[in-house]
Amino acid sequence: MYLQQWLDLCQNALGEIRTGYPQSPEMETKKWRNRLLQVKESCDLMLKSWAVIEEEIAHLLQEFPDLNPQEEEIDEEFWLNESLLRQFRQGQGYYDLTMFHEAADMFKGITEREPDFLLGRLYMGLTLFQNNAFTQAKEHFNWVCQNAKHPAFIGFGHLLLGCCAVRLQQEEQALESFSQAIAQLPEQADAWFNLGASHFRQKAFQDAIPYFYHALSLKEDDWESMYYIACCYRELGDWNSQSFWRLAAFEKSNHPHMMEAIAYDYEEMHQPTEAIYWYQRLQMNHPRNPVAYHGLAWNYWVMGEYERSSLWLKKGLSLFPSNTNLLYMYAWMCLIEKDFVKAEHTLQMIPKNKHSSSILTAVRSRYWEQVGDYEVALQTANQLLNQPDKEVRALGHFQKGRIWLDQGQVKQALTQFQTAREISTKWKDPLFFEGLCYLMEGKTERSQSCWNQLSDS
Repeated sequence: MYLQQWLDLCQNALGEIRTGYPQSPEMETKKWRNRLLQVKESCDLMLKSWAVIEEEIAHLLQEFPDLNPQEEEIDEEFWLNESLLRQFRQGQGYYDLTMFHEAADMFKGITEREPDFLLGRLYMGLTLFQNNAFTQAKEHFNWVCQNAKHPAFIGFGHLLLGCCAVRLQQEEQALESFSQAIAQLPEQADAWFNLGASHFRQKAFQDAIPYFYHALSLKEDDWESMYYIACCYRELGDWNSQSFWRLAAFEKSNHPHMMEAIAYDYEEMHQPTEAIYWYQRLQMNHPRNPVAYHGLAWNYWVMGEYERSSLWLKKGLSLFPSNTNLLYMYAWMCLIEKDFVKAEHTLQMIPKNKHSSSILTAVRSRYWEQVGDYEVALQTANQLLNQPDKEVRALGHFQKGRIWLDQGQVKQALTQFQTAREISTKWKDPLFFEGLCYLMEGKTERSQSCWNQLSDS
């Protein structure tokens, strides 16, 4: 009970420092440094005391072996002198307190003096992993896999090697490591989940599903496996299955991300009423989430309820005045309503960072198109064509098609819409405008063929 109180006091103190230090005037910075030093000294004292108690427990068990609880024996014994044992216990304490740099100093000394100590190697690898030193961590996990005798250690080593490979974007190696982990620990749900996630990242969605199912059979409340199953079915176009598993994941987790995902799925299925229902749930349960306001504004706009859309958008902007997605949507609405002054003012408020640059470029191209400066509009749209993301390139061709169409250049527009559709095969907007171009050329059968594809989807 007292330990939990101490932990709560330390967490509260760290929280106060995290909140207060960045806004404090220079004259108060010393106060916060002293406060952090007090917490650190308290942790050091606790860890030293813990190490002393651990030693006493070890001596007591040596004197009275019958006191030792009966657990599964793992033949990985290793004797450390008292000094190193105390250092190891302190390292464990630092690790449990997420003080990974301090833990690394402790475990480094142990592995240098006792390189054959398996638990020291394992903790050294884990600490390096937490410090994002994945290549160095792999060296220790490899050693564990090669030298451990018990399947639990070998399997855990392979599992951690797979996690390092994922962080290093070495997916083939990750697949191999997770498979080896399963060979040693077939009842380890995390290994099955990670194997499925590796297949998912490589877009092998059909292959990934059985691994997530197996993880669920071992841990039936695993909402993350349910979530990934839903994502796989979504990629495969099985909307009924993805809806079932998305709802199952939400029921298990009640996580706001699940509400977002379900709402977005309904958007993709062109069911704005259902999307609005889930965005409303998100807004009621998490009113500080800007996604809810953007989703409500967008879907009311899609349904033609422009006044309600505008109200939700303005409410969102009043709460989150610098939210990029809300600003994009407001600028877009201003362009549609021909309010170019407000559109330009809003565009100026959007930061030109890497994440938003492509969308901002598209909106700016649309702005120049609306004000009739087609040359600048085309030049701006051309900036999208050399981007690595194929969806961005498709957006660039689509925007160029709109610009050519506004100028009555139907053939040039048709070529751009066709290119956009070839690049982004699931995007239906270019198909609509392709049909419109054929209609303007008098080719009604080809126009109807395009629009039939829209109704079939």
